[in-house]
Amino acid sequence: MDAAEWSWALPSVTREFEGVALIGIKGVVVVLLRFIGALAVIGGCVGLGMYYAAKESYRANELLEFKKALLILSSEIEYLRSPLAVACQNIAKRTSSVVGNLFSTFAESLTIGEGETAYRLWVSAAETVKEASYMHNEDWDIIEGFGKTLGYLDKNMQQNAIDYAINYIDEKATELHLQGGKNKRMYRSLGVIGGLLVTVVLW
Repeated sequence: MDAAEWSWALPSVTREFEGVALIGIKGVVVVLLRFIGALAVIGGCVGLGMYYAAKESYRANELLEFKKALLILSSEIEYLRSPLAVACQNIAKRTSSVVGNLFSTFAESLTIGEGETAYRLWVSAAETVKEASYMHNEDWDIIEGFGKTLGYLDKNMQQNAIDYAINYIDEKATELHLQGGKNKRMYRSLGVIGGLLVTVVLW
């Protein structure tokens, strides 16, 4: 092939090489994006599994915080003989999260509430804060039921109601502790397996 033919063929060959190179770069980009997407899916599923595993720990912490509130209330009733609104304000200052908000809301309701029973105000306060809680409905049934004793019963009956709620919390906390390790491993494993399955299907 003489020089004239080479000069004519060279642009065509160059375009072919550029096309091959472009296809190769696109392929690498596609594989890279898929790999990043797979990591994101797996990471998201693992994170979701860890979140569900942590929920039971958060629930146990809130139950123990409510137990702390009940012990403070018991002291307020037994030794300080504080009015209910004052006792609840003191509890709110010494507890955190949902439990602190519950007693704070209830104390405010007692201060401004007119014509409402303490029980109705207690249930209303519980309904206000429970959406931000990790506790289950069965936990809130005990908490709301405890409100039936507020403001009506004598000291001994009030203490019995506190003891009943504390016994429930102790039993439930022990149960959550025993199940916690198993549930954490299960949720994390399900997160990993779920992420891998989704990645395989989408790949």
